[in-house]
Amino acid sequence: MQRAAVVVNPTKVKDLRRLRDELTAVLQGYGWAEPLWFETTVAEPGEGQAREALAHGVDLVAALGGDGTVRCVASALLNTDTPLAVLAGGTGNLFARQLRLPINKYADALRVGLSGTDSPIDAIRISLDSRGSSEFDSEHIGLVMGGVGRDADIMADTTDKLKSRLGWTAYLVAGLRQLSHQLIPARIDVPGRPVLSRDITAVLAGNCGMLQGGMKLMPDAVVDDGLLDVVVVKGGGVRWLSVIGKVLTRSHKDSEQFTRAQVDQLTVHVGTPQRVEVDGDVIGTAHAVRFAAARGALTVRLPR
Repeated sequence: MQRAAVVVNPTKVKDLRRLRDELTAVLQGYGWAEPLWFETTVAEPGEGQAREALAHGVDLVAALGGDGTVRCVASALLNTDTPLAVLAGGTGNLFARQLRLPINKYADALRVGLSGTDSPIDAIRISLDSRGSSEFDSEHIGLVMGGVGRDADIMADTTDKLKSRLGWTAYLVAGLRQLSHQLIPARIDVPGRPVLSRDITAVLAGNCGMLQGGMKLMPDAVVDDGLLDVVVVKGGGVRWLSVIGKVLTRSHKDSEQFTRAQVDQLTVHVGTPQRVEVDGDVIGTAHAVRFAAARGALTVRLPR
């Protein structure tokens, strides 16, 4: 019998016992064995559990939680033959929304994982120079988008308590704190192109272009094209009007406040160390960040 592992973020579920029974019944209805069951913790947010599941030789790993949980589980599955089922629950769920998967409907999402098609999609490799030594000393994986600058400050200010009270609008509340801010001197290096030096609010590189609330920051983003969609933002004060207008109209015309591009790799050097986020989680502070597309590195079960 085939067997799946379910990696659950318990903070997203009210009744774990009932959920486990429900998902086990779905699996057994498809002729699968009772699943391996893992719960995440603050110290082990999903990657370790997924690696343990792989060691047991499971046929499918289901990640139940928000974008952060899915990202951590997926990092263990890169470049393996084991597919990922996304059981999306939480506030943002941008990855699941981009792939048009069920949200907060765990049994339906698991059915997609059991009956769907294996689809290779890209991942984002994010490397940090955290010491200012011109060497990248840590690497992280993203599925939605990563960023350096004020967008990471917004993520840091968006606490779980705020999200539980306000839902996705918690990000807007945190963003209001960044309406007025100091710009960050940056140097943006794309192989084969002239180096761009500019004062910025943030640089974002994405695999999925959707934001909370359904807005599309990167309307041309595709999860399996081997490219990152990049946005360079120079906001603050009245400049935000131009930025908001570009996002709402999905304009492809560049300006000093808002520039879009598609690349397979870029490196952002900042004048002072800045926070870096990936898929809504702050992963550290860095003097430089390299974003690179890993084409087809992850297999996801998607609807037929």
